Amino acid sequence: MIKGVIFDMDGVLLDNVEYHLEAFRLFGEEQGKSLTRENIQSVFGRKNWDMLEVLLERRLEKDEADRLADRKEELYRQLVLSELQEAVVKGLPEFLESLEKEGVPMAVATSGPIENVDMVFDGLGIRSRFSAVVTGDQVQHGKPHPEAFLTAAAFLNLSPADCVVFEDSVSGINAALSAGCTCVAVATTHEEEELKALSPHLVILDFQDFHPDRLQEL
Repeated sequence: MIKGVIFDMDGVLLDNVEYHLEAFRLFGEEQGKSLTRENIQSVFGRKNWDMLEVLLERRLEKDEADRLADRKEELYRQLVLSELQEAVVKGLPEFLESLEKEGVPMAVATSGPIENVDMVFDGLGIRSRFSAVVTGDQVQHGKPHPEAFLTAAAFLNLSPADCVVFEDSVSGINAALSAGCTCVAVATTHEEEELKALSPHLVILDFQDFHPDRLQEL
């Protein structure tokens, strides 16, 4: 029985892949590196340090990785801040409201930094709906390791088996399944067929007409 819900943020709360792609493109230009859409999407969902080492094709010391990650996320926030409402995944506000009315505890588990979470929570006015937040800085291992979702379930005082995770990325879906959670894939960042090949419990386009009662059918 599903007792709690854990949301990834990018691609789940916000349909924001294009903003991240543009931020990485601009960041790449600053670093003298041409980053393709395929390169970037292949590492979506991981911690920034992991993503940057792959994209820049070199090892990074922590101080440099932190500095570069901060710059990329700064570029992202500059791009998306004024368009937060437009970027919300369809049906999300109604779904969150329904979950809250049903008394279902909710958490966010994202690879992104707390500054991005604060921007989304405050910009959309949804902070009060969530009981717990796990960011990339709070875990030792990034997705596809299950640590983020195991930590979020623990914060909700629930077993991972009692939680459903909404994820959009390949690494995030694999992390959710490895954690022992029920996983619903959201087809914002990847095509439906690509997500189905990962064997999540369900694939949806967005949250329109997705009522909490459906969670018990998974």
